[in-house]
Amino acid sequence: MSPNEENSTPDSKPPRQERRREGDHDAYFNAQFDAKPLSLAPGQTLCGHDDEVMYVARVGSGVLVTMHDTELKIGAMGYVLVPPALLETFPHFEQADEKWRVQGIKPVEQCIAEMKKRGAGKHRIQMRLIGGGVMPGQEKQDVGTKNYIFVREYITRKGLGVLNEDLGGPYVRRVHFFPSTGRAVRIVLRRKPDFDSMCALESKISK
Repeated sequence: MSPNEENSTPDSKPPRQERRREGDHDAYFNAQFDAKPLSLAPGQTLCGHDDEVMYVARVGSGVLVTMHDTELKIGAMGYVLVPPALLETFPHFEQADEKWRVQGIKPVEQCIAEMKKRGAGKHRIQMRLIGGGVMPGQEKQDVGTKNYIFVREYITRKGLGVLNEDLGGPYVRRVHFFPSTGRAVRIVLRRKPDFDSMCALESKISK
């Protein structure tokens, strides 16, 4: 998959490593996609229909959820990183304190609420799940898989369908999502600085 191709079936192709010089990726990809980047951090959401913007996020063990209404041409992205207190109750998430469950799923709920506010139809929403990677030091805890299962269970209870998934693996992903078209481009990051910064971010957010 080349950097400017849509990843329509992300789980059917092996990931390709990003090739770049250190520090030049922002300028390169902004020019490549000819769109204004809006960054997304764990716990945040973005929603809209502007065809001149793209939502960009790096994800490790967390899960990015993208949504797109094929008729209204609107989209949303939410970034889920389940709190440690909630992960500890796996697989019985329902036994966790309600405040942790609410915090964990809040990005997805906000995406759904924003899409509905703009008139999106449940049967038209196409969803992707991206992330759930294995970060250094988390191999035994299997944090990525637990994040994914938490999100997937919620989506199933809501009766929403998932178009495709790109999950797992020992690497960091950067995702470029275009809300007006639903296009999602995944770039795999394998360099040590990418892992170090991702682990530092997740650790900071999880505290």
